[in-house]
Amino acid sequence: MTDQPPPDFQPFGITDGFIGHNGPYFWRQNPEGGFEFGFQTDDRHGNPNGVLHGGAVLTFLDTILGHAVVHEAKRPCATVSLDSRFIATVPPGAWVGGRATMKKLTRTFAFVDAEAFCGDKLLVTATAIFRIFEQ
Repeated sequence: MTDQPPPDFQPFGITDGFIGHNGPYFWRQNPEGGFEFGFQTDDRHGNPNGVLHGGAVLTFLDTILGHAVVHEAKRPCATVSLDSRFIATVPPGAWVGGRATMKKLTRTFAFVDAEAFCGDKLLVTATAIFRIFEQ
């Protein structure tokens, strides 16, 4: 485990509440203009089987999905549904990365996909619907 994120990552602005407990999270802009996120896992993210707990990864994905919506819609939002598929796992101590992709944005709803990975290993994919609120 390392105390520093990979190069070019900077701290994610939200550090309180459950996000702060599960993080800290980090982000960077990729060459295509999108965002990549990540967090350094440790023992608190593990489950009794010696691998990352699914809830730790889903909290991360829900956060970056919401970020994608707020970034595009410029308004607050809330998760309506979050469907996930667990594909692989890694032990605590791994750096977990993630990306979100906006699929469709309307005035009141956003449809977004995301994935979490460790290096080249795909860990979890998710599809979400967010309700977008008026300012």
